[in-house]
Amino acid sequence: MSAVLFELEVLQRNAALGLRFWDMATASSVIDGLVVEVYPRSAPNARKRALPNPSGIYVAHRVSGLIDFEFDQREPVEQPWIDALNASPPASGYRIEVSDPFGRFLPLAFDAELPARGLFTWLAPWISPPQPLALPGTASSPPQLLIERIPLFSAPSRPLPQPLAVTYAQLREAGTQRVPAWSLLAVDIDGAPRGIGMADRDGRVAVIYPYPEPPRTPLSSPPEARSDFRWMVELSAFWSPASPPIEAPAVPDLADVLAQLATPCTVIDSLSSPAPPRRLEYRRPMTARTEGQPAADASWLLVSTA
Repeated sequence: MSAVLFELEVLQRNAALGLRFWDMATASSVIDGLVVEVYPRSAPNARKRALPNPSGIYVAHRVSGLIDFEFDQREPVEQPWIDALNASPPASGYRIEVSDPFGRFLPLAFDAELPARGLFTWLAPWISPPQPLALPGTASSPPQLLIERIPLFSAPSRPLPQPLAVTYAQLREAGTQRVPAWSLLAVDIDGAPRGIGMADRDGRVAVIYPYPEPPRTPLSSPPEARSDFRWMVELSAFWSPASPPIEAPAVPDLADVLAQLATPCTVIDSLSSPAPPRRLEYRRPMTARTEGQPAADASWLLVSTA
């Protein structure tokens, strides 16, 4: 009995974009349920959804202007990428918009030059040459570069993932009462960075981060079970207000958000006497406010760019 061999047809598809998202709260990258739309900057209505594969990577197919590239099956397999890189004129710029219908994450948008081979790395455009960025307010030491991952910031209404800590605040600029939409708030504990969050359009922010190691306690026999741990918290804000003031966009641009890291502003602890140190208690959400405000404004955390 002789064997019959069949030659299988091989179909090659070139993905113009692959995105891994990074949950700034849980330090994880497997995130389902996002709505990720890709379109040419010159044609906002030509939107295509990027969908997650089994590894949690959002892949865009049949992107407007890149369909021929996607189905280019020439050999060697690198040839379509070489031609795309050397195209004259080059492929047009694209826009990616990200939203979460489940309300876990705040929306964001960013620009990309496509096709992008491998997982996409967002580069800070204000650095020459553009480079990946390292965010402050993360527990890693040294801070990790945002290579092949796009940061996602928690919405203030997000259910708290256990067993993480959270600091809530509602931001307002002292004096002007402007709301610093899409600004950043970072949390340090005992002088070490723990987390960073982005305010929503109304200035509400939730910074979610892991608890530090419990303070050391004296040895005893038998060991004493404790859950009344406390840590000293310091807050840092980053905001670059537009001049003259303009209405905040419905979806913030990632470049505008992260560029604010170059413009820190002052977090006002108290309007009268020195405020007591801010302290985080184990298993208790922390809400940060500015002391000494009138009762009607007591919920705000004031910041100053002066």
